[in-house]
Amino acid sequence: MRSFLQRISSRKFLVALAVQAASVVALFYPQHEDSLHTAAIRIAALATLLLAALGYGKIEAGVDKESAGPPQG
Repeated sequence: MRSFLQRISSRKFLVALAVQAASVVALFYPQHEDSLHTAAIRIAALATLLLAALGYGKIEAGVDKESAGPPQG
């Protein structure tokens, strides 16, 4: 089973959280719905970009570790 931290740091979870937060705010402040929608899209896009870059870095680190072979010593 995955740890709680891994679950809440997934891209899908963070995007869903950003959209839900914007939706809740839109319920209480309907006059700002258009600006909130734009902000939710931007937040989701930024979270996706950041997490994709971090994921790529982790994959590359794993590839480099595997290509280095076992530690000598």
